Amino acid sequence: MSRKAWAVFVVVQLFGDLGPWAGLRMKSSLGPALWVAGMVVMMPGRLLALYLTELLWHVRLTPIQMTAVFVVIETAANVGFWLLCALCWRSLRRRRAIPSTSS
Repeated sequence: MSRKAWAVFVVVQLFGDLGPWAGLRMKSSLGPALWVAGMVVMMPGRLLALYLTELLWHVRLTPIQMTAVFVVIETAANVGFWLLCALCWRSLRRRRAIPSTSS
């Protein structure tokens, strides 16, 4: 992936992680919008992280450690999803670039 794509990924990840946190603390109408947008942006990784952290409740982890595990799982899943999307995008662009030889 290009540097530009990685930069966009980092910005999306930061917005997705910080948006819900900041949105819950805002008293204006922007707060709920940030919360929802952050949740939607992080959805592929967030669903997997929620499932796996639910399985870890019996493990003796502090809330800070559980949050760290959640963020690592969420980010790793989102990287995989992002790379899969980039691969599909590249494949579609190659298909369109190849001229049709059938007449």
